[in-house]
Amino acid sequence: MTAVLPLAELQQKFSAWLREPDDDRARALAATLQVGPAIVVYQNNYRVSLVEALRETHKRCAAWLGDDAFAAAAAHHIDAHPPSDWTIDAYGSTFHATLRELWRDDPEVAELAMIDRAVGDAFVTADAVPIDASGLAGVDWDYAAIRPVPSLRLLSLRSNADALWLALAAGEPVPAVTISDAPGTVMVWRQGFEPVMRRADVTETLMVERSMAGASFAQICDEMASSGDPAEAVTSAGTVLGRWLGEALVAGFA
Repeated sequence: MTAVLPLAELQQKFSAWLREPDDDRARALAATLQVGPAIVVYQNNYRVSLVEALRETHKRCAAWLGDDAFAAAAAHHIDAHPPSDWTIDAYGSTFHATLRELWRDDPEVAELAMIDRAVGDAFVTADAVPIDASGLAGVDWDYAAIRPVPSLRLLSLRSNADALWLALAAGEPVPAVTISDAPGTVMVWRQGFEPVMRRADVTETLMVERSMAGASFAQICDEMASSGDPAEAVTSAGTVLGRWLGEALVAGFA
């Protein structure tokens, strides 16, 4: 007679077998569950489901690599990083790190995956009603901190992966890959139901990073002025803020 295992123990054994296939373990589970050799169906479904989840989340990266190369990379990631979240939609948040290891000399591969993920995350992030210039009335600039919309993501890229991604998404000719010694910042966020992505210069990168960290507008201006003219720093910061308001990037002030 086959011993009856407690449910929690059975679940743990089954989960361990899904992550690390083993013939002896499969036979023992099949006997316990009384399903016979058909248990291998679960193993196949597990892997296929995770590969397809990664493909769905990383469509442009998958298009860049091709089916076979992407499937091999996905299988490698699944073996090294089994899912731990309660929903499959969350799986693959570190997939770009796996791709960086596999394609060390081709940073655009991992960076395409980073953009894919950022765009996907922007769609499921909490909504926020952006303010416009009318929302500046009464703001105390000595203490106010700019609060960007929750969908905003900052990516540090060495390649022109953003240009590659946009071309792939539009079905247009893809430009040649370029690699820079100094990484650049790409901002990704959502305007209504549309993803938006563009490059940020050094000044804007400083402002958005410090704003996301909770620094006040006045503190940011002081930091910018420490290496230049104070009046010019305020003008530059105000210009960036005006652009953000026009791009629906500001949710309010803290």
